[in-house]
Amino acid sequence: MDRRVLSGDDAVARLQERQAAFQQTVAATQEMATRMRTLTATASDANGLATVTVDSSGVLLKADFSARIQRTAPEAVSRALMEALADAKQRVAAQTQEVIADTVGADSATGRAVAQDLQSRLGGRP
Repeated sequence: MDRRVLSGDDAVARLQERQAAFQQTVAATQEMATRMRTLTATASDANGLATVTVDSSGVLLKADFSARIQRTAPEAVSRALMEALADAKQRVAAQTQEVIADTVGADSATGRAVAQDLQSRLGGRP
């Protein structure tokens, strides 16, 4: 750390630089949050029995089933639903990673914290 004594003007300039950097971080974080709130992902199971849509938190918003579920064992329908849900969560996690990288940066402290929360909620990679 630089131990020299700053002049009043230098100290003010340094504070203004830090304030500007802080304001940029706040703006980027707000943009990230706004973009993340609108994310959704839709996915289907491999057999096309179930199609689901989740929000950015991985909460199930919609589930649709093909007419074939009437001829399918309930356990298979359940597996299809869970497969589609897992895939949709992975997709929204990937979208979230892109938003983090585009706004606050994946390597920033904020980006790492959000990615860690994402991993715990959705099982996405940090």
